Amino acid sequence: MEGAWSVCGAAWPQAPPMPNFTALAAAALVVAALSASSAAADTHVTAATYSTGVTHVCAHALLFDQQHDQGTRADALAVASDIRASTESRLARVARVPVPAALRDLDARWIDTQRQLAATYARLWVQIYDAIAAASTPAQIAELPARLERLVNAPDALKQKAGRLELMLRVPDCTGGG
Repeated sequence: MEGAWSVCGAAWPQAPPMPNFTALAAAALVVAALSASSAAADTHVTAATYSTGVTHVCAHALLFDQQHDQGTRADALAVASDIRASTESRLARVARVPVPAALRDLDARWIDTQRQLAATYARLWVQIYDAIAAASTPAQIAELPARLERLVNAPDALKQKAGRLELMLRVPDCTGGG
């Protein structure tokens, strides 16, 4: 600001005044206290509060949240999209539930299996529609029950994996498909 003059004709000071050290120190202490209290809050999260929070979000989950027409492949694709979106919406809410440090790995694995299950259910919904729509000959119609059974049972291994994690975490299925 060298060479600048005020309205009254006086020169501006060479350097801006230093902020009040006391105010800076007080602000730093407030920030430190807030950081410490949020870190301390994470250490006080229990498995029970985590389980209760997740259960509140996931209990009575439906496979998809919206009503859909049925009968066309476009309808099946819309349902598949809703299956993924409904689960992802619930999992976003679950992610806001504080997780005890001891459960973080299990929680991450469980959330991953929930996403995998939702993707599997969505894909299978469309495959089931396609199988039914494609069955036009007597041989295809005769094979249809066995084909549908294979599709319906396809996620069983993943459901078992998710179920074991749900038991360890004491949380319900969050996809609505289990």
